[in-house]
Amino acid sequence: MNILIIRFSALGDLVTLEPTFRAFRHFFSNAHITFLTSSIGKGLYEDTPYFDEFIIHKNFLETLKQIRMKHYDLVINLQCSKPSHYLNLFVHKQKTINKSFNLFQKIFKIKTHSKNAYEMLSLTHCNTKVLKEYFNNPLNTLIQFPSTKEEVQPKSIAISTGSSPRWGSKQWGLKNYEQLIERLLAHDCTVVLVGSKLEEADATYLSQKFPSIQNQAGKTSLGQLKTLLATVVLYIGNDSGPTHIAAAVGTDTLTIFGPTDIQHSPKFGSYRGTHLYIKPSSDIACHPCYKGTCPTKLECMRSIHVNEVSTMVLDHIKGTL
Repeated sequence: MNILIIRFSALGDLVTLEPTFRAFRHFFSNAHITFLTSSIGKGLYEDTPYFDEFIIHKNFLETLKQIRMKHYDLVINLQCSKPSHYLNLFVHKQKTINKSFNLFQKIFKIKTHSKNAYEMLSLTHCNTKVLKEYFNNPLNTLIQFPSTKEEVQPKSIAISTGSSPRWGSKQWGLKNYEQLIERLLAHDCTVVLVGSKLEEADATYLSQKFPSIQNQAGKTSLGQLKTLLATVVLYIGNDSGPTHIAAAVGTDTLTIFGPTDIQHSPKFGSYRGTHLYIKPSSDIACHPCYKGTCPTKLECMRSIHVNEVSTMVLDHIKGTL
């Protein structure tokens, strides 16, 4: 059986779909499952057993050429954007299951229910009793990457200072992280800087300022980042994808929120571990605004003080010893 699963999206969204991908592999253990995704999606899942093949979506025509080379028994469209629907129109397939909008609903902006993994699998005629037994087991709905838990180093902390380019308003600020790291080092903590090439400049500055910290920003694949994050006691960062990767490997997190709501914290998701968050002062009326560019000069982030963050971190570290 050939199955095509479609999902591009952002890093954090791809992480939260881990139980869905795991469930499809479980119920279609002998199928050849192809994942049509971004380079981020491939990097995140290429070391898992969920997919047999990856197609990286670069542009419409190139992707179309690749997916038309095969006949698929089943297409699972988890993206449900217009481009994903247009691609699916030309796929040789027997059946499509959309997570939410079909093409007609998307074009005419008709609201529709977003299906969960159980509902999508039930449309494939899987045995209802077996499905219920699987999803009634809480371990099957936890977001957790399949990996061996590495040896955790005491008082070890991973930090990422950045966010995606379109979310500059999420950044707490280099100077704040500099002061935080100074306090952590004074309490004999081990600090490693992580992230993509977007965080390289910050990480270079901080590693020159504090020669004892490790700089891994821009130096790891997503698979290597998962392994690294499994070795630390705590991950600290803005509301961005690496926070969810850390939570998914079972590492505790502290997320610093600005323009987005705390509902996006791993604390309120299906993760293992302890997940802390800190948000702007209650007198910041515009929080959460969900604006990538802040019109008030990062008023919300400026209301979050280093003392507050460092106290929370050090109290948590003390509780792990």
